[in-house]
Amino acid sequence: MAARVRFDRNARYGASMVGVLFAAYLNIITNFDAFIQAENYAGVLGTDVPAVDVFEFLVCLGLYVVSFAIFPTSGARRLGAVTLACVTLLLWATIGIERGVGNIVEPVGFWQFITDQGMITLLVSLGGWLIVRERTPAAFVVLLLILIPPGASKLLIESSVTSGAYALVTIGLVVVLGLSGAWLAASLDKRIRANRSRTRTDPALAAVVDEEEDRIRH
Repeated sequence: MAARVRFDRNARYGASMVGVLFAAYLNIITNFDAFIQAENYAGVLGTDVPAVDVFEFLVCLGLYVVSFAIFPTSGARRLGAVTLACVTLLLWATIGIERGVGNIVEPVGFWQFITDQGMITLLVSLGGWLIVRERTPAAFVVLLLILIPPGASKLLIESSVTSGAYALVTIGLVVVLGLSGAWLAASLDKRIRANRSRTRTDPALAAVVDEEEDRIRH
């Protein structure tokens, strides 16, 4: 008799990790401009298929939601990651559509910055992963890495690179920054927790910490 496959904690962790990686991949390779044009000019462009573009966006959003929802952690953290994904992606789409029809114009540089596809992908995937992985607050400093893609995109555009080169560089940058950020956060989290554990077990250090906390409060 074949062994029964159980969707236990380890299986949920693995499925969630694969889901987040795949969602991030779809998020960065999907042509967001096509989605916005589909909403703005539905039925006007002969080569446009609005339903397909909307479906791609919803699949990407759905993958994030399912991946974070099945992660083996507390309900509050799963909800936090799902909320981050939904709010970020829906706001991103809304702002993009409003910019496309001309309702949001100035300042151009600011809106280009906050709607950068690479930055949004990293914010949702890396930010959500840090939440469900229960990283310490100090480890969230790695989210500063999301500020790199907008600058890189601007340099590529100013350099007049081909669309293919732009896509390859953007995808590679997001992959490297995402994996590096997750690894760096894990390293910082481990170091911080080790220091806290050492402080609790060392009476002298614990006394110094308590004295410093009392001084700050008073």
